[in-house]
Amino acid sequence: MKNGNLEIKILKNKIYDETSIVFIHNLKKLIQLEGTQKKLASKIGVSEDLLSKYKSGDTFPSIETILYICKLYHITVDEFLTTPLNSSYFEEPIENSNALHEIFKLNYFCYFFVTNSGKKTGIHEAKLSINKNNCTFEICIKDKVIKEFKGKYKISDNLIFFNLYSKENGYAYITMVKPSLNKSKYIGGLAMLSLPSDANSKPCCQKIIISSFQIDRAFNYDILNDFLNFNCEKSNFGNIKISRYEDENVYNFITNLSEQTI
Repeated sequence: MKNGNLEIKILKNKIYDETSIVFIHNLKKLIQLEGTQKKLASKIGVSEDLLSKYKSGDTFPSIETILYICKLYHITVDEFLTTPLNSSYFEEPIENSNALHEIFKLNYFCYFFVTNSGKKTGIHEAKLSINKNNCTFEICIKDKVIKEFKGKYKISDNLIFFNLYSKENGYAYITMVKPSLNKSKYIGGLAMLSLPSDANSKPCCQKIIISSFQIDRAFNYDILNDFLNFNCEKSNFGNIKISRYEDENVYNFITNLSEQTI
C-alpha cells in the first residue's frame, strides 16, 4: 500500500510540475497582453506580490482564480493548464475598423534588408507614421531621410494593406496581419514589404519588422537577420508567406526589449 501511495505521489508531483510550466507560460502571455503585472493583478483580483509568486512558480492560484481567469479570457481550463498558448489566442478580434485605427501609435520604426546588391548584409531603418488613415514611410540613413512614400491603408478581413507612393521612387507596399489585440496600442510585429530595389529599380519583396520603439541594429543584428531571412528546407518553393508564429516571435522580441528599457 505504501509503495502504491508513493507511486501516486510521484505521479501527482509530475502532473503538478508539467501544469505549472504551462500555467507560467500562459500567465506571462496574459501579462504581455495587459501590458504590466499590475494591470493583470488588478484585473483578476489578486495582489501584484501574489501574481509575482504565480509567475515565479512559488505558489499556484486557487481553483476559483483559475476559473475566473478562464471565464474572463474565454478559454477552457484544460487549454489554460495543458496547452502553451500564444498571445493572439487570448486576444479578441477587433471587428470595428474605427476601433482598429485607434490601436495604432503615431510613429513606428521599421527594419528591413538593404536592397542594394553591394550591401547584402545591411539592415535599413525606416519610420512609419500613421495619422488616422494617412501614412508616411521614410527610409533613413544616419537619421537622414533618403526616400519618402506617402499614402493610405486599407483593412480587410485578415490583413492591413499600406498603399504608398513617391513621385521620385514609385510605389511601395506593406502588408501585415490584421492585429487582433484588445490592448490599447499596437506594439509591432512582422509584415511584407514590396518596393523598387536601391540598385536598379527592380521589384523587391521581403520581410519588414515594425516596432513601436527604436531597435539597436548593431547590437541585435543576428536576431534581426534571422527574423528577416526566408528559410526553407527545399531549394525551390511555390510561394512565400509570413506565419502567425513568426509574427508572434517578433512581437515577443519587441515586447521583451521594451520591458528591458523601462
